[in-house]
Amino acid sequence: MAQERFATSAQTRPAVANFASDDGAFAYAAAQLETLFEAMRYALEKQIKVWPADDRALNTHEALRHLLRNVSLGHAAYMEGDYENPTLTKLNATTRVQFQLPSPDCVYHTAILHGAHRYRLRGYRGTAAVLQTTVFNGHACDFADGWRMVSNANSVDTPAYAPGATVDIVLSREKPADLGDAHWLALPEGRCELHLRQYYGDWENEEPADLILTHEGQVFPAALLTQETSETRFKRLVDFLRVHTDFYRAGVQLHLDADPHEFDEVKMPGAFEGTRYFYGHFRCHRDQAVIVEIDKPHCPYWNVALFQLQWEPEDFWARLSSYNLTQVRAEPDGRVRWVASWTDPGVPNWLDCSGRILHLIAFRFFRAEQTPAKPRLKTVPLASLHEHVPADTPKVTAGARYDLLTRRLVSVYRRRCGDF
Repeated sequence: MAQERFATSAQTRPAVANFASDDGAFAYAAAQLETLFEAMRYALEKQIKVWPADDRALNTHEALRHLLRNVSLGHAAYMEGDYENPTLTKLNATTRVQFQLPSPDCVYHTAILHGAHRYRLRGYRGTAAVLQTTVFNGHACDFADGWRMVSNANSVDTPAYAPGATVDIVLSREKPADLGDAHWLALPEGRCELHLRQYYGDWENEEPADLILTHEGQVFPAALLTQETSETRFKRLVDFLRVHTDFYRAGVQLHLDADPHEFDEVKMPGAFEGTRYFYGHFRCHRDQAVIVEIDKPHCPYWNVALFQLQWEPEDFWARLSSYNLTQVRAEPDGRVRWVASWTDPGVPNWLDCSGRILHLIAFRFFRAEQTPAKPRLKTVPLASLHEHVPADTPKVTAGARYDLLTRRLVSVYRRRCGDF
């Protein structure tokens, strides 16, 4: 998954433009739009073709939706991105954006910045289990400058990021002499990108952050668009669709290449720093159950989630498709077991597979004390599931499951997963 594999489109000269008439202006804009249409077709073809055929109709519907979600994200994060007027853009939301294997536990934000400027991130940090801020070299919309971590801080190692704190973070090339009590994140010389992650353990009680990102050299009023700045920003959107289509395909293929019975750790550049990822997949038909098992890990945070072929979580706000360390029931023998099936088997740790045969699955282990054991999978007939789970497994009633899902939905909104 080295970033060099995913190339931006060729650099172009300024487009031919004639703004002397309505027809000339329209011809210029329409030609720009054609480059976006070409990138959209490129993305859609790779989202639909050459994947396993198990859920082809469903995958086609989701591919169309995912393409428009990516256009929405690319527009907000990169086309609207302005080094002198930065904004935090959410990388995931319940019904707008689900971008490239986002964790249902996490709320992600991004902002494109430049080392020629100095910025400040301030406000209430919230009480999420882990807060992490990372600066990367270049922009994720094109990888043209490479993609490497420049600076990083998280709440496990950084006292200033402690839950409940009010943070004051300066982002600049050089460490300011007047930093005072603020925390410093280094920027590289040129283009760069800030990623902000809030990983929640207790969905029902941990509080969301309330932060604002500003440019300390802000000039008012903001500059108007020119042909150069408009084309630069529009090209970011076009490049974003092409580059991340290729990155997405490579990521999904890692799941599909995994052993169907146990799966190994994978390396993901630019992901949650300090985290070990394990990718796999399984098939579950209506009359089957898939038992997923791990040895209980020793780390401050971990989770598991199901994903579909667009590398999106499976509607975690309305179905039981993910669990973290606070949400699971562990067995007395120290293992954690899930049962994946189309219908509710009435056991703890149910993974809802209804309506889909092929599922991608991913585990995240943050700061594990030792190498986590490989997750293991076993497919059994649903009718004989009781023979494959401990006899003392508690029963979960339909009423209790409904109450759990209701609280889950409410908790998703209180974490602001539904906000733009």
